[in-house]
Amino acid sequence: VTSTSISVQWDQVPCIEQNSEITGYIVRYSNSTGETQMAPVQNSQMFTASGLAPNAVYSFQVAAVNSDDEVGPYSSPLQISTVLATIDVVNNVKVEVLNETAVVVIWDAVQSDEVSKY
Repeated sequence: VTSTSISVQWDQVPCIEQNSEITGYIVRYSNSTGETQMAPVQNSQMFTASGLAPNAVYSFQVAAVNSDDEVGPYSSPLQISTVLATIDVVNNVKVEVLNETAVVVIWDAVQSDEVSKY
């Protein structure tokens, strides 16, 4: 879990509960306003939802898809929260006076994907 992504993983459907071969899964997830997204997953039992809002709760459910393209029942919802985005403090700020009306400000860049501009 990060401020903008959540990874979920699940166990394979037990063979005794399969009507036919499982060929994939559908992950359904929604935010607190009910905006729902669905993502097909093949050859994996893991999914990462990205581009999520920081400090927000999302509900995830998974359903198996079999070789007849039939979708099984969805799992019980799992509530997961993204974390609050934090940004490091800008360090080594230096100011150089050029003249009465102008200065130059220099600092070390923050090493974070969360920073898009200063």
